[in-house]
Amino acid sequence: MAETIAAPPKTPAAEPAPARRAKVHLSLWDRLMRLSDVGLGAWSALMLIFLYLPIVVLVVFSFNAQKLNVYWSHFTTKWYVGTNIAGGQSILHDPDVVNAFLTSIRIAILSTIIAVAIATLGAFALERFEFRTKTMWDGLNYTKIIIAEVVAGVSTLLFFVQLDHFMSLYLGFDLGGIFVPGFWTVLIAHVAWSIPFAIVIIRARLKGFDRAIEEAGSDLYARPTTVFFRVTLPIIRPGILAAALLSFTLSFDDFVTTFFTAGPTIVTLPLLIWSRVRMGITPEINAISTLMVAFSTIVIIVLELKARVSKDII
Repeated sequence: MAETIAAPPKTPAAEPAPARRAKVHLSLWDRLMRLSDVGLGAWSALMLIFLYLPIVVLVVFSFNAQKLNVYWSHFTTKWYVGTNIAGGQSILHDPDVVNAFLTSIRIAILSTIIAVAIATLGAFALERFEFRTKTMWDGLNYTKIIIAEVVAGVSTLLFFVQLDHFMSLYLGFDLGGIFVPGFWTVLIAHVAWSIPFAIVIIRARLKGFDRAIEEAGSDLYARPTTVFFRVTLPIIRPGILAAALLSFTLSFDDFVTTFFTAGPTIVTLPLLIWSRVRMGITPEINAISTLMVAFSTIVIIVLELKARVSKDII
């Protein structure tokens, strides 16, 4: 019987040496980009501090008991609701502040209603129709936005003065003096100032509008007015509300245009603050400014909550 020769044991193959990765040399820009999240967060925090820290300081010092606001004394609410304050008067008991606030509210509400109504019609005209002078009107609308407000204020004042002079001299009547600097001139100037901003917002809403929805309403034998109020208006309502909010804010906070067109008989809240701040910043001014900030914040919060509720319902 032949003897079986055993095969020699297999020697395990040597494992290949791991490849050595070449060291990647990053440029300075790439190294900075690796830290972009941290840098962006830090930059955003610095910008927020820069923007809102003065407002925080203003709000804090509106509760300062020290009249001159040179240093912090102790917490008090007397500049808001106090009575018979030595060396000052609370804003709720100051008739000048109350009258100026009511005047600002009245002008802001009226100008917002008029401006948004005109802007809605203007946005429809510029977005839905084609006419020969469309480019000109579109350019004039944006020109009003980018022009310096001081230029707009001076030109508006000159327009009112010349128009009142022309009507009194050549026509024999002046429409009850509505073009004499006062309440009506401020209202007209605020309407003219707010219309371009409102048109841009409402027109942006119309750009994403699906016309097939209106056509479906027309196919169901709805009249054009019914289609507008039951279909078009509810869809563009968020744009109209946003335009109204911006118009109200622009009118309520406006100083430059109001300064040139108000005359000696009308004092709004920004004009009152400007007239008093020339004598020094006092806790009353801080309290008025704080109420203006709080009022604007409350309006924004209410609209945001309303938008969220409407979104949940839809």
